[in-house]
Amino acid sequence: MDWKVFTVIIVGLGIFFLVYQCQKEDRPDYDQLQAQKRAELAEEHTRKKETAAKQQKKVKQEQARAARGERPVPQDVALETDEFTAVFTTRGAALKQFTLKNPQYLEPPRNWTTALRDEEAEYTPVDLVTTDVAKFERNAPLRFTIYEGLDGLLEDADFQLVEQSEQLVVFRYAQPDVPVVITKKFELGKSNAPYQLWMTTQVTNTGPTKIAFRAAVNQVGYQHGTEAEGGIFSKQPNLLQGICRHNEEVYRESWQEIEKPFSGVGAISFAGVETNYFLNAMIPGDQTPVTCFINATRYWTPTGQSAGATAVAQLRYAEVELNPGQSKVFKIKNYLGPKRFTLLRSVGHSLEEAVDFGDYLWPICRVLLSLLLFFQSLVVNWGVAIILLTVMVKIVLMPLTHQSFKSADRMKALKPQVDVINEKYKDNPQEKQKAVMGLYKQNKVNPLGGCLPMLLQMPIWIALYQTLRTSPELYRAEFFGWITDLSSADPYFVTPIVMGALMFLQQRFTPMAGDAAQAKMMMYFMPVMFTAMMLFLPSGLTLYILVNTVLSIIHQLLIRRLRQKTA
Repeated sequence: MDWKVFTVIIVGLGIFFLVYQCQKEDRPDYDQLQAQKRAELAEEHTRKKETAAKQQKKVKQEQARAARGERPVPQDVALETDEFTAVFTTRGAALKQFTLKNPQYLEPPRNWTTALRDEEAEYTPVDLVTTDVAKFERNAPLRFTIYEGLDGLLEDADFQLVEQSEQLVVFRYAQPDVPVVITKKFELGKSNAPYQLWMTTQVTNTGPTKIAFRAAVNQVGYQHGTEAEGGIFSKQPNLLQGICRHNEEVYRESWQEIEKPFSGVGAISFAGVETNYFLNAMIPGDQTPVTCFINATRYWTPTGQSAGATAVAQLRYAEVELNPGQSKVFKIKNYLGPKRFTLLRSVGHSLEEAVDFGDYLWPICRVLLSLLLFFQSLVVNWGVAIILLTVMVKIVLMPLTHQSFKSADRMKALKPQVDVINEKYKDNPQEKQKAVMGLYKQNKVNPLGGCLPMLLQMPIWIALYQTLRTSPELYRAEFFGWITDLSSADPYFVTPIVMGALMFLQQRFTPMAGDAAQAKMMMYFMPVMFTAMMLFLPSGLTLYILVNTVLSIIHQLLIRRLRQKTA
């Protein structure tokens, strides 16, 4: 074969191969397109089916309400322990009020006309039912709902109170046109199980045919948008969040961040709603398969302004089928109370993980909380406990801070020589820096020694801040005088200003590397920055930094006096 012909064949095959590859890459994947189309059709079919089911249920609900006629007057009934008073209503056999008795747990009352809390009014006991149950029945906590099946069963059912004692209340509901009887029992936990409430619901098929349904239990919280506002230079926010622990992982989102519903599957430890200091948690009480469902509903005024939102947590059960005469029991243990770490851990089910100490500093937070609890048991006053904690941390870090302060003091003694170098190399910054560093090295001085004590304290400050904003032990805990809540800011800004002044004084004792202009800027910048930050941070944290600053100044003065004696 002629080589020219051979070359043409090879080139032709190469071109053909390239064209084929390009066409192959551009050629649509029909299998993938068909699968995508089938998925879209299936999703659309499911959406239409759900819409039709909702419409059908709505029609049957309206028919059932019309058949019911005038509703009976609701009846309230209470269960009481040393820790709380729980009030239940026959409207939905749900929780209407849950107030805490500890005099430390107080809050400004809410005016439901405006949905705002009245900060000027006398504080009332914390009520963990934060929704307007009278106006929005479906937002009552611990409602048992049928979210699929039994469409004619009224969502706003009026139960009958059939039994009552000091330990339990029992409600019953039967609807003539629906073949089920629902019995709900609320029962107090054992005397050694504070803030706990058992809820047992039994559904019985009273009809002649099999029925199928899916049920859920709700926990709901409301928060106005103003309560969620805040930041580092303003009042700290107290966020309402939905929370669920599933498969050993904790999901939590504030109502502001919930864009779409969350569904947790697998092993469900608990689900509920929470704020910084309090928790309403539902714990599955039997082996019935369950998932957790978290969602939020936002509300708006007629003028388009935010009126807050509700965060909803549900324990959802798998489909249940009941033959005639059969019953199904759903049991849930509820914890409604403060997020005290040791108390939550005693409840079990990993409930202590509801306390959000953060992802990285939680070991330090737990140690700090344990130490604070220990010191408080000795001195009663939480402010004094924080002072004792500060002294202890100072002693633990003493070896490092002592070397740092000695290095800083030696650096101050070298200041005349540094001034000479600055003058000698004032037109050559590189040589000046080299000469200063050489002087420090020759005299074994660490130029960053003055910053080391503050850097060592930073993780502790952050961890203490996290501890103060999540530990109800410090919620509205008094120190003395005007400081009546160590978990909130100093109302008169006295401690932040005193702390800033003392930090300025400390900066005067702590020489810094660099030229005089930089040192002067840092001397003013650091105290001003920390003072501005502490104006709105917890006064307990400010107290810690203030006491630590005083101890640091005393430490530096002692080192200086010792150096003068040995000179």
